[in-house]
Order: sequence, then C-alpha cells, then structure tokens
Amino acid sequence: MRMSRERVAELLDRSRAFDVILRGRARVRAPILTVLCYHSVGEPGPDYPFDPEVIDVTPDQFRAQLSYLARHCNVIDIDTLCQGLSGGKLPSNPVLITFDDGYLSCLDTALPILAEFGFPATFFIATHYVSERRLYWWERIHYLIKRSSRVRIELELPRQLTLELGDLGEPGSRDTRGSAARRLLALVKSEKGLDLDAFLDHLAQIAEVAWSDEIEGRITDELIMGWDQVRALHGAGMDIQSHTRSHRVLQTLPPERLAEELAGSRADIEREVGTPARTVAYPVGYSIRDQPILRRAVRDAGYEVGFTNATGVNYLWRDTDPLDVRRIAMGREISMPMFRGQVAMPPLAYVRRT
Repeated sequence: MRMSRERVAELLDRSRAFDVILRGRARVRAPILTVLCYHSVGEPGPDYPFDPEVIDVTPDQFRAQLSYLARHCNVIDIDTLCQGLSGGKLPSNPVLITFDDGYLSCLDTALPILAEFGFPATFFIATHYVSERRLYWWERIHYLIKRSSRVRIELELPRQLTLELGDLGEPGSRDTRGSAARRLLALVKSEKGLDLDAFLDHLAQIAEVAWSDEIEGRITDELIMGWDQVRALHGAGMDIQSHTRSHRVLQTLPPERLAEELAGSRADIEREVGTPARTVAYPVGYSIRDQPILRRAVRDAGYEVGFTNATGVNYLWRDTDPLDVRRIAMGREISMPMFRGQVAMPPLAYVRRT
C-alpha cells in the first residue's frame, strides 16, 4: 500500500499537481489543518548508540520541507491554533510544526533552520527528564541493547522473555539488536502498571552494561535539553508545551497517576518557563477519543488541546475533537514528493505505527 502511494505521489509531483491543489485550497480557504510531528533533527551513522527512529529528518530534509511550506502554507503558533479550534478563523493552508520530547537538536539544529524562514514551532517537553537529567526510557533501552556483549538475554521483569542479540562482530547483529530493542519498546508501551525504573535496572543487569547516575548524566547532557535551553527556545519565539512528566503511555497508568503526569508537567513548564501550557501531546500518541477517564484527566489538568500521532490531517468542518488532534508523523524515509503530497492531498498521509 505504501509503495502505491509513493508512486502516486511521484506522478502527481512531476505534474505540479500538489502546487495547484494548495493554491486552490488557499483561494477557497478549505478548512483543513495540518500538524507535523518531529522529534529530533540529525544524521545518525551506522554505529549510532541510541534510537535512530526518533531522528525524523536530516537538516537538509528539514530545510527543504520548510521551503515548501513557505511557498504554499501559513505556519501558525499555538495561540492561533487554539483560537481556530474554538471557532476563530485560521489562515489559509494552516500548518503547525511540532517537536516532541525535548532533544538538544531542537535548539542546536532545528531552531536555526526555523529562524531562516521566520517560522514558529511548538516543542512538547517531557519535563521529568529535563529536570532530573535522566535519559529517555527508549534511548536507555537502545543504548543497553547495543552496548551489551551478550548474544542472548533472558528477561524476567515484567515477564520471562528471551531476546537474541547476536554477536557484536557479526554483520547482522545491528538488525538483530534493533529488533530486540523494538520488542522491549513495545513492552513498555503496552504493559499496564509497569515499574519502569525496576525494569530498566534489570535490563542493565542482564545485559551486563555498566550504568550509574554519572554515566546517565553524561549521556543525557549529550541528548536532552536543560531548562536554560528550553527557555532559550521560548525566548526565540517558540511555544513550549507539555508532553507529560515521564513520557509513559497514559493508557498504561492507573487513574491516580494521571494528575501527576498531566498537571505536574503543566506546573513544571509554568514554573520554569513562565508561560501557561495550554496543550499536551500524548506520549506515543495514542488516541484518547474513546477513553473517558483520560479525557477527564486531560481536562482537569487544564489543557485545551491534546495531540495524537494518529497520522492524518484535521477536517475542521467535521468538528475536530480538540482533545484528539491528528498529526502527520515525520520520518527520514519520507521523500519530498511524499511530503508535498501529504501536505497537499490528505489521503496520502499514511499511518506510521507507534
């Protein structure tokens, strides 16, 4: 299915159809809202020790994508979005650029490129990691799996699980270890009531990889912004919003933890940045459309808008649910014809599983 969409995108792109569509949408002010979701900007090499899949775009790709938006779209900020979802007018072809988590590349790499075009962007921060200088749990999993000298590990928490890693010197080991890491990520994303700290400590032990507060702090400083850097983003005109505190999938948490994650993150941002957090991006991006407990918790925490990663655009004439706003998940594998197609022709926005 994806290959057929790629082919359609290539053919339409050659004919400049996407440019024509966007010009037509601008004239009739079609009520379509596009939200792009990035995480990090960079160029991971073959020996990159962390999760390469969160590096959604290279600097050159990002610049090319913003150049296309500059020609055909109006990039908006959070205040404009909130007003539009509350019944106010949005500009033609509105696009919101968002970044999740709080990677250092947001400041070092993404911000200068955004500044070239004068574009605002919204950065959703997982505040626990910024405050406590802890490594994101998915990055720690990748690091431990890739650094382990074991060819196989036997997991006992939260359940017994055997993972083949392969010999570090074997050509296929990189793929084998990537697959093992993805299985562990899926476990964390789905396991209800998981003691995450105990799980990660157990993984480090059975992987036989040295781990300490000092090691974690050093790695964290290489990857994740501190509050001074988050404030620098805000000072440059960027919006700082919530991505919860610990980036746990909300559906896996007991109800009593939700206020800490949602309201706690909002309080962290308001205290450190001095601006109200009006919106939240749900970790991993699962929809909460049919989750009344989660919807109530989001509202009780004071958020006006919630973002998913249910890939697609938002058709405002269908009464877009403000707590379930869709985003298009970016990725380095997305070609420029496909990027242009996803912005111009919503059916080309394919789903990327989270």
